[in-house]
Amino acid sequence: MLIYNILILIIILKVIYFLGTYKLYLNNGRNIIIALIPLYNIIILMKILKRPIWWSILCYIPIIYFFMYILLCLDIISCFVTRNKKNILILIITFGAYLIFLNLNKNIKFKNIKFIKENSPELRSLIFSIILSLIIKLYIFQIFFIPSSSMEKSLLIGDFLFVSKFNYGIRIPITQLLIKFPYLRLPSLKKINHNDMIVFNFPNDFKSKSIDKKKYYIKRCIGLPGDNLIIKNGLLYINGLLKKEKTNSLLFKVQKKLKSFNIKRNENKLIYLKKEIIPNSLKETNIFPEDKLWNRDNYGPIYIPKKGDCLYLNKQNIFLYKDLITKYENNSLKLKKNVFIINNKKTFKYLVKKNYYFMLGDNRENSLDSRYWGFLPFDHIVGKPLLILFSTNEFKIRWNRFFSLIK
Repeated sequence: MLIYNILILIIILKVIYFLGTYKLYLNNGRNIIIALIPLYNIIILMKILKRPIWWSILCYIPIIYFFMYILLCLDIISCFVTRNKKNILILIITFGAYLIFLNLNKNIKFKNIKFIKENSPELRSLIFSIILSLIIKLYIFQIFFIPSSSMEKSLLIGDFLFVSKFNYGIRIPITQLLIKFPYLRLPSLKKINHNDMIVFNFPNDFKSKSIDKKKYYIKRCIGLPGDNLIIKNGLLYINGLLKKEKTNSLLFKVQKKLKSFNIKRNENKLIYLKKEIIPNSLKETNIFPEDKLWNRDNYGPIYIPKKGDCLYLNKQNIFLYKDLITKYENNSLKLKKNVFIINNKKTFKYLVKKNYYFMLGDNRENSLDSRYWGFLPFDHIVGKPLLILFSTNEFKIRWNRFFSLIK
């Protein structure tokens, strides 16, 4: 239904574009049909307007095309009338529809003018500055701030991270002004591995319906799709093997020597606190899933679903996979007389459509991670932090952390 609505919207926009520009093509000796051909019509328009051909590419980049629309409207209106404050104001109020009136009005003749690149240089420079900054932020990298101590053994409160968006595939913006597009991700440069640190949109932030508008979190990927995970007395096991923690913090190197102690930083000194393991007989509040008698130090066993898995549902695992089926893969789920009903069909199994991951904070005693909210869907992943650009502690600058690589 969403794709159908988008196709209808695209058709409407193409019709509006044709009604507002076809006279430009005719008066420049072009066939009127060219105005209807996607991409090619934009290339020809750039030639007519004496603008660089590479602008055509910007017209098809999500989000960016809104700003290109403004630039082109300012250029096109000069083909019909004088570009003064009055005409620009009408253009803005009508969201560009004023061009249709000008194009269809027989009393207004096409002005074959030569465009001067210096025309409105301030406005043009401002718009292109916005375009460049948006391209960098949306598609290349973004700066993230560490607000909590959940990654304390590797990252500190006040760290500013340089996060690459192309390592795991650039995610095309879903929310584009008032329009919501379907999820789409470009091919990735590398696969997600165990112990990778990842920035993602918090799955349990249900205040926002759109994935890309949810809060940003950063955790370490402990479990990959298809893994079996269990935590026993604070020790992590993946597929039956004891997993060593991987951090790049000096604090953790100290902790290796003092295994029975938990380490916290307080201004200029280290405070050593004895680590207490929660016994496996004690259930922790807000644990995931809600029906299990687990806690942060004794958790699982749990299977992490992968795309293509066939999950056989029963009363013992339904709470484990309920969010996956309903919230992350948008299905209806009901249980009537011990029979599961998914999308109004009786069934005892479910075919998984996405890959899922299990995330933990390096500071496990103070981390809101997958132990409390469940699996991370792949479509929520934003990118990979590569380095610490700079770091501050209230009014103090941590010079030794500048441009530190993140491992």
